Amino acid sequence: MQIINKIKSFSLKAFLARFKSSVLFIWSNIVFLAVLFVYVIRGLLKYFTRMKLLGKLFLLIKTEVLINLLTKLMYKIDVNEDGGVTKSYLIELAFRNMKAKRNRAIVTVGGVALGVGAIVFLVSIGYGLEQLVISRVAKLDELKIADVSLGKALTVKLNDETIEKIKSFKDVDQVIPVVSMVSKINYNNSVFDVMSFGVDERYIKMTNPVFVAGEKFTDKDRNFVYSNESNSSVLGVTQEIETVDDSMKTKNGIFDFNIEENKKVMVTENCESESEAFGYVIRSEGGYVGEEMWGEFYLDKTTNLIGKKEKSNEEYSKWIRGKVPLWMVDEKGTAVPKLTKDGQQEWTIGCFKKENVVIEKNKDGIYNQKTLDQYLQGDVLGEATASATLTATEEATVSADLFETVTATDSAGVEWVELKKVEEDPNKLKEVPFMGSPVSEAFVSTGMLKLLGLTADKAIGTNFKISYIIPDGNISGVSGRLQSAEVEYKIKGVVEDPNSNYYYFQIADAKRLGISVYSQLKVVAKDKTVLGDVRKSIEGLGLKTDSTADTVVRIESLFGTLRIILGFLGTIALAVASLGMFNTMTVSLLERTREVGVMKTMGMLSNEVRELFLAESMIMGVGGGVLGIVFGFLLGRVLSLILSSISFLKGQGTINIAMIPWFFTVFILVVSFLVGIITGWYPSKRARQISALNALRYE
Repeated sequence: MQIINKIKSFSLKAFLARFKSSVLFIWSNIVFLAVLFVYVIRGLLKYFTRMKLLGKLFLLIKTEVLINLLTKLMYKIDVNEDGGVTKSYLIELAFRNMKAKRNRAIVTVGGVALGVGAIVFLVSIGYGLEQLVISRVAKLDELKIADVSLGKALTVKLNDETIEKIKSFKDVDQVIPVVSMVSKINYNNSVFDVMSFGVDERYIKMTNPVFVAGEKFTDKDRNFVYSNESNSSVLGVTQEIETVDDSMKTKNGIFDFNIEENKKVMVTENCESESEAFGYVIRSEGGYVGEEMWGEFYLDKTTNLIGKKEKSNEEYSKWIRGKVPLWMVDEKGTAVPKLTKDGQQEWTIGCFKKENVVIEKNKDGIYNQKTLDQYLQGDVLGEATASATLTATEEATVSADLFETVTATDSAGVEWVELKKVEEDPNKLKEVPFMGSPVSEAFVSTGMLKLLGLTADKAIGTNFKISYIIPDGNISGVSGRLQSAEVEYKIKGVVEDPNSNYYYFQIADAKRLGISVYSQLKVVAKDKTVLGDVRKSIEGLGLKTDSTADTVVRIESLFGTLRIILGFLGTIALAVASLGMFNTMTVSLLERTREVGVMKTMGMLSNEVRELFLAESMIMGVGGGVLGIVFGFLLGRVLSLILSSISFLKGQGTINIAMIPWFFTVFILVVSFLVGIITGWYPSKRARQISALNALRYE
């Protein structure tokens, strides 16, 4: 019922009147604050011109012209259309009353200043600590950089194709590849492992490491391409291009081939590395018959020939396609024939890379211009070749270096030759040579110099031998971990980093090893504000992104909570000062009750009396706020100076632990102004309601 009665008694006219009154009150206070600001500046300028020493200086710069301009501006703002007392006059009276009770005013303003100063000092420490930590964690440019690595989408690789996709995204400025590998260092008959990073000059400029000795990193052979276009030359080796037709067959026809000693080769359904794997093929005494096919591109060290289709311009490498017997290797490392349902060794037509394959010349040219399918369909029907069967004897088995021979007889009386794999040295990796001569320049960290036993100055020009451990998948078409050929590097520069052992080298050296898949990408956005959108686009490709901005966000969240706690502690001091200010205004009203009566008798309106008391409280509030900001700022500077002195004694730089953002300064001034209004509201309301006759009788 109460709600219904309130709805019935609601008057739109009364509501609009209250709303208008509230708006006028807010506007009046804004105008008052503007007039007070101009009045104080004008008063300070007048005070300085009356001083003996500074007065002459202010007269030289024609301060009187500025004072006159401020006076005109104040009267322009302070317009009273009702013909009553202006706000500038009320401010003048308020300052006179405060001057009459100087000690009380100083104590009141000082209390507010201490409260505001406590808030400013504590919160400024929060801001200063936050900026100090962020400056140690991240530089300004790092806030627009994202590190890109492999995500859940295993089909996406960090190669040049992915780089071009990321470059096409909006707001992407640069995409910088990085190759990270473990290096085996051989120096003074000591061998140890350190991290190495293949980078270019863009990466160095972005991370900005400090070079303490030697040369700075500059690009050399940055545009090196492992697989060149037609009619181009790489390091004196000419790449030959052959056109690939739709049949995907080469011009060589069929031929005899065999597998190298001690090797096994994976057989797949199609000439692609991701095709279904059938098993392994190993060396046979009689060899096999097969043909060359164009298939998926891989690093083929046997030839400089690559195939290309005219329309798509895709690159292909040669694979071997043949009919071969299949072998399997179980979990125990034992290789046995792969059997059919009939208990016979399974033969299949499959593809495998030319690596570890020995191609023999055609016997008497009988295979010339023939395809494997034609050969298998009966062009040579009735002719038993050496590769048609597998002799299950010790003479027909592969070398004992890879497998050891175990002869067994099954329950049916059939004798089988079981090949048991010999355990290989796990530390021995397949060696990959450099294509041509690497740049062989190293820019080492001071931490790595400790391992070498060198100083920064003596290290320049020192040579050491290295071999890279290439992670699985970094070379397209080659599986498993690899090791580069050992080469000699020269130290060209030293980077200041005593806590880490690593060195930078030219990314061209990594490309000379055939590395086309990078370890990481550094993506630079055009601005830190759009980094989030750039990261979302990259993650849409199935990649993972990380950024220093994530750490900064967590730091800001932590210190945001800390600032709230510190601000709350400072607010307690301000609340105590506000109570003191409220007490001062109440006592002032009681002391000046007769004065209020006299002013009303002389014609001052009740609203003007209220504004006079509000003017005094707002002047003390704003004055205390300004002095509090100055006090808190100076206290923070003193603390920073003390900490900087200690830091200098320990050989470090300056430390600024206090910082006051401009928006926080504005916020403190607004709070101080509101404190003045709130503490002066009740005394001013009582002054407005006092009867002039009763005020004159008051003792």
